[in-house]
Amino acid sequence: MSKLPIIMAAPNGARKTKADHPSLPMTIAETVAEASQCFEAGASILHAHIRDDDGKHSLDSNTYDKLLNEMAVSVPEMLVQITTEAAGIFTPQQQATCLFEVQPQFASIGVREMTGSGEAADLAFAADIYSRVKAQGTSIQHIVYSPDDLAYLITLKQHKVIPDGRLHALFVLGRYNPGFVSDPSELDGFLTDNINKLDSWMLCAFGASEYDSIIKAISHGGHGRIGFENNIYLKDGSLAPNTASLIAQIADTQSIAKGEDTRSTLT
Repeated sequence: MSKLPIIMAAPNGARKTKADHPSLPMTIAETVAEASQCFEAGASILHAHIRDDDGKHSLDSNTYDKLLNEMAVSVPEMLVQITTEAAGIFTPQQQATCLFEVQPQFASIGVREMTGSGEAADLAFAADIYSRVKAQGTSIQHIVYSPDDLAYLITLKQHKVIPDGRLHALFVLGRYNPGFVSDPSELDGFLTDNINKLDSWMLCAFGASEYDSIIKAISHGGHGRIGFENNIYLKDGSLAPNTASLIAQIADTQSIAKGEDTRSTLT
């Protein structure tokens, strides 16, 4: 794990639009432009979402390919992580198809989305997908929304549903809270022995507590995902002009890992 914190930019997400903030990027050109500003501010990874022609969340492989190609030209130093988020729209098979068609270097997968849960769980399907994704050379960051999800992730690794290799996780604070408002104290539930079974972990936090939550995560050896996907307010409570400004206020107080340090840690 990198000794320096790694910052990932998450400038849009699956649901927000320009009605939420006029500077929220929706198109490929807008996303690449924002990614460039985020890189200059201190981020070394783009958490990439794409939209269809109507501005809705998409997993279209051709659109992802266009974004990746544009990023390779405009911000080649920045690692790009695609998302397979279902957002209540896509099935696990559709998420897997996206991964196989795009074959990205880095991707995020919601652990409960790929395996299902309860009677709907299909661990054989998930094991096959994870194995094939590893074979094609894609590194995965597993999204967990609670300490129970983290324990479930560790169990999946122990039972070989997730194949041998490095294990990366993103902890999400506030996803199930009223108004999607998180509190830094929620991180405490993740700080168990299970965290020592991860090769890296990163935190994102919904709402205006994002800054304090990320600083707390960094103090415990974690990394930070920052941006309009989760929060549009600066630490002083004012509206942020863009995701780059949210990243800058973290980077200004931290020594940030970039370049090969980032890639070797997460891929």
